[in-house]
Amino acid sequence: MRTAVISPLGMSPPVVTTFVDYLEGVRDLVVLTTGEERVKQGFELIKVALKIKYPFTRVHEVKIPFEDVMTQDQNFEFMRIAGRVIKDQKEKFGSDVIYINVAGGRKNMCITLSILSQFLNVDGIFHIVSPDVKIVNEMLENLRKDIERIYLEDDEERKLEIYREKEEFFDPLMFPREYEVIRIPTIPVPQDYMKRLVEILYNGKTEDLTHSERDAFEIWIDPEIGGRFRVSDFGRRFAEVLVK
Repeated sequence: MRTAVISPLGMSPPVVTTFVDYLEGVRDLVVLTTGEERVKQGFELIKVALKIKYPFTRVHEVKIPFEDVMTQDQNFEFMRIAGRVIKDQKEKFGSDVIYINVAGGRKNMCITLSILSQFLNVDGIFHIVSPDVKIVNEMLENLRKDIERIYLEDDEERKLEIYREKEEFFDPLMFPREYEVIRIPTIPVPQDYMKRLVEILYNGKTEDLTHSERDAFEIWIDPEIGGRFRVSDFGRRFAEVLVK
C-alpha cells in the first residue's frame, strides 16, 4: 500500500513528523512551505529527522510563492498548487492512499485545503493535538540555534551530525509519545457528480444546473441577467483549480 501524506507547514515542524510516525509506513511526504524564514528552517529539520528515523520515506518540498495567504488571489494560487500536488500523487506517483495533515500552516490554508481535498476525494484529513503546546514551543526555542545551524549547513551529512549531537532533545520534540490524532469528518463528493459540475462551471453551461444547484452554488453563479445566469468569476476560478 503506497501511502502519501500532504502537510502544510507553519511554525511547528513536530506536527508533521508526529503524523508520519503515527502512520509508520509513509512512502511520500509532501510539505507545503511558504517563504517565511522559520518555516524554511522547520522544513530542513523535518527532512533531517525523517532521514534518520524513516530513511525510506521520500520527503518533497512544494514552495508556495509568498510568506502567507493574505488575499483571495493568493488563496486561489494556493488552491491551484495544492490541487496539483494531490492530483500528481494519484496520477503521476501512483499513491494508493492520500492523507492530508492540517495541523500545520495558517488557518485559512488549512481550511481551504480541507475543503478542496473533499472535492478531490482524498482518503482522510487529520489534525494533531499536543497535550501541552507551551512545552513544545519552549523545546523549539531551546533548540532554535541548532535548528538554524541545520538550516544553514550545506553538507547533508553534517546536518545529520548536528541533529545527532542533540538527539536526546530533538527526538522527544519531533517524535513525541503523547499526542492525539483527530480525524476530521468529511463527505466525499461522487466523482461522476464532480465531473458534471466542473464541466458546467468551466464551460459556463449554467442552463444545465438544477434550481436547487443554483441556490446551493450561489457564490459560483451571478444573479440572473437578461433571462439567464452566468458563472461568477469566483466559480470560474474554482472550476479551473479542479480542472488544471
